[in-house]
Amino acid sequence: MNRRCTRQKQIILRVISGDGVHMTADEVYAAVRKEDPEIGLATVYRNLNLMCEEGRIQKVSDNGVSFYDGNPAPHDHFVCRICGTIMDAPTTYDRALDAAVEEAGGVIVDRHSIIFSGICSECMEKQKEKEKEKWS
Repeated sequence: MNRRCTRQKQIILRVISGDGVHMTADEVYAAVRKEDPEIGLATVYRNLNLMCEEGRIQKVSDNGVSFYDGNPAPHDHFVCRICGTIMDAPTTYDRALDAAVEEAGGVIVDRHSIIFSGICSECMEKQKEKEKEKWS
């Protein structure tokens, strides 16, 4: 089914596009409203889900929080367990892992998603500063 590329969809896509852009639906909504104050939250959700179905963006979920990623290509992510920041992991997508699961499970794998969890560099720096202050 061919879907129209509405002005609202174009605005949403422009907001979410870009290297390393990961936004919740509420963040997308807030950014889009700056350009189109009349747009509704339901319209943003509907269009985000449609764009995921079309393969134009992807949805990444971790611990009950969903982020929309403007990069639809398969890739891994890192989530900071302290501040919740999500970023692209500096890894190469492992297609051999897809093949191994297919062979072992008798299934067809379209893609996989690996989410690494830990502490981001900014939170590590904050922790180091707190430690310095504690001993000063």
